[in-house]
Amino acid sequence: MILRRISEHVRAQNWFAVAIDFLIVVVGVFVGLQVNNWNEARANRGIVARHLNEIAEDLRSHLDLSGALYGSAVARIAAVDYIYDEAFGRKLPEVIVLSTESWTVPEHAPIAEDRLDNLMGAINLVRITVGSRSGYESLISSGHLGLIPNKDLAREIQLYYGEYDDLADTNAVFRGFRNSGVPAMYAHGLSSFDERPAEEIVALAKENPDFAAYLRTVREWAALHAGLLGELHGKTEALLADIEAELERLQ
Repeated sequence: MILRRISEHVRAQNWFAVAIDFLIVVVGVFVGLQVNNWNEARANRGIVARHLNEIAEDLRSHLDLSGALYGSAVARIAAVDYIYDEAFGRKLPEVIVLSTESWTVPEHAPIAEDRLDNLMGAINLVRITVGSRSGYESLISSGHLGLIPNKDLAREIQLYYGEYDDLADTNAVFRGFRNSGVPAMYAHGLSSFDERPAEEIVALAKENPDFAAYLRTVREWAALHAGLLGELHGKTEALLADIEAELERLQ
């Protein structure tokens, strides 16, 4: 219709009418493109919001779980401190010095009196990170990472899950050390989660340097574990706050 009318105006050399018709075509195309862009942007916002909500749920589950993980590390420290105090009458270092960095042993309450006959259970329980990361995996596998308009947030999410994976790999080291120490405990008649009076465990540590060394190393790894968990906990809270703020902006 519009093309036929333009042709008629050209034949009639009505250039003003041609200009008006041309303007109508241009405006129509522009409006159509804008509507398509708006619809696409709205659809993309919905996709991004879905992914960010899924990641936020995973992060909340990480925060719920991190207390138990951190608690297992602190329990290992408290149990070893009790044994060393009773067996040798001395305090172990409050700072673990490595070749390039140092880790402070976290503050912790003494092991509870009702848990003294379960010292080995506290010492050998190594809980690793098992929180869900399905939201992040869905974002990456779908190829939608580039749809996140906040590029700083997209980068923050990538860096967070890189550190999350690093911690999971480190946790395997902690557990591997525990597993390698089990045969040494067998040599002294101990099972991994042996239940026996605390004074017997204290006596074994006092009489057997290899067992005492195992216990001290458990404490050192636990301090490192607790430090890494504490760092990740803070980053989890920060990322969750940034995602929630972004979801507010996307509404």
